[in-house]
Amino acid sequence: MVTPKRNTSKPKKASKRTELAEKTQKIRRPYPRVPLERALNVMAAVKIKNGGNPLDPSLVAEYCGLSATNNDFVYLLSAASQFGLTTGTIRSEGIALTDLGRRLAYAGSQAEEEQIKKEAFLSVDVFKRVLEHYRGSQLPELKYLGNTLSNQFGLPEALHEEFSQVFRANTEYLKLTEYAESDLIESNDPSVPKPKEPSGSLVIGQPKRKTGQVCFVIMPFTERSGKYSKGFFTEVLNSLIIPAATDAGFEVRTANRQGTEIIHSTIVNEVLDADLAICDLTEHNPNVLFELGMRLANEKPVALIHAEGTDRVFDVDNVLRVLPYSANLWRTTIEKDIPTLKEHIAATWDNRGKSETYLGVLRKMKSSK
Repeated sequence: MVTPKRNTSKPKKASKRTELAEKTQKIRRPYPRVPLERALNVMAAVKIKNGGNPLDPSLVAEYCGLSATNNDFVYLLSAASQFGLTTGTIRSEGIALTDLGRRLAYAGSQAEEEQIKKEAFLSVDVFKRVLEHYRGSQLPELKYLGNTLSNQFGLPEALHEEFSQVFRANTEYLKLTEYAESDLIESNDPSVPKPKEPSGSLVIGQPKRKTGQVCFVIMPFTERSGKYSKGFFTEVLNSLIIPAATDAGFEVRTANRQGTEIIHSTIVNEVLDADLAICDLTEHNPNVLFELGMRLANEKPVALIHAEGTDRVFDVDNVLRVLPYSANLWRTTIEKDIPTLKEHIAATWDNRGKSETYLGVLRKMKSSK
């Protein structure tokens, strides 16, 4: 008798890509996994095939070039529903337009159509909150974005890359770069806020307990030296400065430059009127140094910070304490740096008027010569 040869080979391990795909299949997404541009096909099918009346799912699938039993069609129907355009699933008698979907399908002008599309995008809570958080569609690189998606929005790591891709696809399609809710909605309804003129500053953080104290953040808006990845300063602001300053009891504001490097008079007033300023000297940005100079000339308290490895600024580093923070911006380094920065902010505020100002030290140095 021939004894069967034992199979001693080890079972092949699934690739990382396969493992990730299996994980993401099981996770419930708080956002549509299909971009709005494709989800509009469901609405179009109902309008074109049945005059806006409920349409059999199989006919919707046929219009979209998919099989009614295909997973891609399930995702497409789900996306149209999550964007608030249609109701119904593959098991429903018909796919129907919602009020929003009907308004979009029968919009009276291209401008109205574009506004309703933006309304559909903003109806997805996590899309709206991420857009508000970054004050526009420019997301940082995934290594920075991941911290925020996990900590601020509770998205599992397995969804980070997919979310980033879907979010960017939507904002590119809608040509949505800046976020201001009143600028995105135009309506004759008196209850809908009308567009407002852009202000000189934005409130970006509130303390848990109202103190009435305002902190203005002076920092670069873009990375110019090539040393830091795109989105570095956005992540410093959102993950480090805002938590530390609000924990210290301050309302946090920063400049609303809307893509320009011009220092407006409103920003000048914010720089001078704020109770405290936090100034990031990383990259020695000219606007940052100019605004810092105004603050110091008026002998107002300012907490200075910079990324580790930043070259010293002439005289400033010699006279005033500059707190370094880790440029890695890993979760572990952020968790370590936030309480240290909070203490630095609180000490700067508590010692106002008790220690000599920058100008006072320089004048004393001059008189001693």
